[in-house]
Amino acid sequence: MRHYLLGRFFYVRTDHQTLKWMRTQPVLSDALKHWIEVIEQYDFEPQYIKGEYNKVVDALSRRPDFLGALITEFGLADDVTRSLVKAYREDPFMAEIIRRLEAKDKATSVEFELVNGLLFLEKPGNKRLCVPNLESLRSFFLGECHDATEHFGYKKTAANLLQQFWWSTMMKDVKLYLETCQVCQRDKPRTQAPLGLIKPLPIPKRPGKSLSMDFMDTLVMSKSGMRHIFVIVDRFSKYARLVAMPETAKTEYVIRLFKENWVRDFGLPKSTISDLDVRFTSELQKAASAEQGTQLQTTSTNHPEANGQAEQLKRAQAFEQMHRAQAAMIESENKHRHPSTFQVGDRVWVKSSEPGQEHRISCKLMPQYFGPWEVLDIVGDDPDGPSYVIQIPDHLHTYPVYHASKLAPFEETDQFPSRCSMLPPTMDGDIDDIVDQREIPVPKPTGRGRPPKPKLQYRVWFRHHPDPKEDRWLTRDELMQTTPQVVAHYEKLLEKGKRQID
Repeated sequence: MRHYLLGRFFYVRTDHQTLKWMRTQPVLSDALKHWIEVIEQYDFEPQYIKGEYNKVVDALSRRPDFLGALITEFGLADDVTRSLVKAYREDPFMAEIIRRLEAKDKATSVEFELVNGLLFLEKPGNKRLCVPNLESLRSFFLGECHDATEHFGYKKTAANLLQQFWWSTMMKDVKLYLETCQVCQRDKPRTQAPLGLIKPLPIPKRPGKSLSMDFMDTLVMSKSGMRHIFVIVDRFSKYARLVAMPETAKTEYVIRLFKENWVRDFGLPKSTISDLDVRFTSELQKAASAEQGTQLQTTSTNHPEANGQAEQLKRAQAFEQMHRAQAAMIESENKHRHPSTFQVGDRVWVKSSEPGQEHRISCKLMPQYFGPWEVLDIVGDDPDGPSYVIQIPDHLHTYPVYHASKLAPFEETDQFPSRCSMLPPTMDGDIDDIVDQREIPVPKPTGRGRPPKPKLQYRVWFRHHPDPKEDRWLTRDELMQTTPQVVAHYEKLLEKGKRQID
């Protein structure tokens, strides 16, 4: 066609009206600049024609003998096509439609069309492939429009499906598929109201009976070697004592500071509230509190709101006023929260920032959540939490109690058993077993010396990942750092001859 048009003047009749003004635009995008270079080779004038009158183009682009190209357009593999044709006969609804089409039923042929054994639903402007009631096929097409397209949300995934496919429960299946997608649950931030209703600590009856304690890092070293501040706040009167202390202060030093700067002047409190600092949770501190008759209470992991008195000093209020303010705060805050309904045995996601802070790991490249992990217990007498004991992997040396606002429910369904897992093999320590081993030769060093021994690698199987393709080869040294008990168990069975090397 190009050699016929070059050097000749011609008209281009199109229903794309904006093409008339493309050459007159003062500013062009990079894509339009590229096309302008191509277009300027030709001498032509665009003429606009309404789409309803542009019948010639419709006849050329919608010729009946081109219907077979629909199969190529969908890019269906031969095995998928065979599965569709076979499943049509087993689906009563679609089998009846095919029977009517083969019987030349006019009412059915208006909506549906059979092309090379594949059933299509005809709508103005497009044809959609009908997917029979077979779970493996529907899971496959759902995965192609969601898992393979960057895990878009409900609207975009549904739009992708609506352009090409049809079955009666498609919108319902899309919603359930997305709600139970593990990648979306793990990696996408949640905009819903946080879980866990506000349940503040009881208000003390009078001053000196309940204290909040915390440590504050000033980031500046004094001449006397002091860098941290020991903050002690009376929860009733809001009176505070700030005591300087060195950065390396141990539990014994903290106990002595508390006695010298508070107990000597005000006596022993009935309860103390603190975070999970080791100097508050150590056995020595617990023994000292028990000896003094003081109840030691700790907040949930990374949940300083429960210990707000030591985080931010507030002015004193009367006992009745505090009750009214607390009731108003509970009513106002709980309007924007949902009660947590986790039960023992449920699996939940834990915000990755929680163990990340404990181990000083940057959260930029981590998923939004870790898990899913099992709920082992509910803290306190309230069956609704809001704090829970979570089964954290052994290699994450962190406190296992988390507030409900740091958790998210794990959604799962049995409706799509053929769905392929998009999660990479978990590296959170959930290694169930070693299934194979091999030796990897090490390059010989230059110069003299005995050649190094080959490195031993174990093939490990991860929990909740039954597909052998998701097994990983890890060196023995790596496994000894994370799951030494699994290595010891495997090598013990190997010595007794109860395990064979593949």
